[in-house]
Amino acid sequence: MERLDIPGYDEVVRVPCGSSVAFVAIHALVGGRAFGGIRIRDYDDEQAALDDALRLAHAMSRKVAFHGLPAGGAKTVLVRPKRDRAGALEALGAYIESLGGRYHCGPDYGFGPQDDAALRRTTQHLAATEGLGAATARGVHSAITAICMPRAVALQGLGAVGLPLARLLLADGVRVVASDIRAVPGFEVVPPSSIYDIDCDVFAPCAQGGVLDEQTIERLHCRIVCGAANNPLVADADAERLRERGILYVPDFVANAGAVIVGGSIAAGEGSRAEERLEAIGPRVLEVLERADEEGRSPHAVAVDEADRLLAAARDR
Repeated sequence: MERLDIPGYDEVVRVPCGSSVAFVAIHALVGGRAFGGIRIRDYDDEQAALDDALRLAHAMSRKVAFHGLPAGGAKTVLVRPKRDRAGALEALGAYIESLGGRYHCGPDYGFGPQDDAALRRTTQHLAATEGLGAATARGVHSAITAICMPRAVALQGLGAVGLPLARLLLADGVRVVASDIRAVPGFEVVPPSSIYDIDCDVFAPCAQGGVLDEQTIERLHCRIVCGAANNPLVADADAERLRERGILYVPDFVANAGAVIVGGSIAAGEGSRAEERLEAIGPRVLEVLERADEEGRSPHAVAVDEADRLLAAARDR
């Protein structure tokens, strides 16, 4: 393994994993621990994988701090193995175990049940993954319905979170138009390239991040953006672009914290507080939106400032 000196991060390590490589980025250790998921996907090169890990770990610190969890934030990205995927996960798990509990991990994009089984063979520091996607979906649903009861939602990605979110919305009588890279029967589905053009009340990005930029924002036909994807904005300036278009943006780490609230509360020995933290998502969304309106700023800027303030206070303690 190779330790990388990245300013502003407590630990960043390049971990060889058989036929692949992972980057484990711990942005902040608070109380001696950090929470964050494992993402598995293809990357153009190792620098792109490292950059993704750093962005995601920083966002996770903000998410954990904003929702009052006694920890800091971290993230792992594993370049999708070309062969012996189980062996790569076992090697990654062995490294996570060597950290002695400083890093508690969970599932993220591309992480499936077989990956869970392989990782558990070599580490005990993996959250119980059953129900975490549903918890995140519940939080996003609460965020959306705290603002309005939409008539139509354009939902990008019917995966571990997007699918249960779609079902919650359908149960409300909401029309859901979805896109996914695979066929999902029983849903009104459009090609992935067309999802930005759907007339709707809410655009819900629930797949990979980095999907909202100057070009895609111009294509949106919605009043609200609120979804489960981490880092859906390509740049902070895109939050201002949405505001200029009159589109209300619910910051991702405010809305999509269900999984880390449940998994992190249990890991911290505070499982009894998970429900109250989940139920607080809707009210916290409204607080951010009201403050943004009062200050004439984007909700993203307001939420980032509050999360960074809370994180700094936690680190000082």
